[in-house]
Parts: sequence; C-alpha cells; structure tokens
Amino acid sequence: MMMEATELGLGSVWVCYFKPDVLRQEFQLPDTLEPINILAIGYSNERPADPERHNIQRIPLSELVHYEKL
Repeated sequence: MMMEATELGLGSVWVCYFKPDVLRQEFQLPDTLEPINILAIGYSNERPADPERHNIQRIPLSELVHYEKL
C-alpha cells in the first residue's frame, strides 16, 4: 500500500506505537477487532526525497563492517 501511495504521489507513514483502546474508542471499533498498526496516507507538504540520496547519506560499508580472520 505504501508503494502504491508513492506511485500516486501520496505520502505515507507506518505507525506501530499507539494506544489501541484510544483508537478503538475514537473509531468506534467493535471488541472483535484488535488494531495492530496504523497506515496514514495523504498529500505531503514537502518535496519528495531524492531516490539517489542513499548513495550520499549512507556510511560506506568499509566503515560500517569490520571482519577479522581467525
């Protein structure tokens, strides 16, 4: 759903930390449903991130991982 939202020009965020009892009350969910995650989708007021940003922002693998021969 998140990838399709992006294709449609929408932003999305996956929310895992929330109070299920508050969500159940606000949306009048029956007791038989247990909310486990929230997916918020909408139009962003920010420019989309550059898809090539990882080449610049990531730490080089040689600085992140160290191997020792035993």
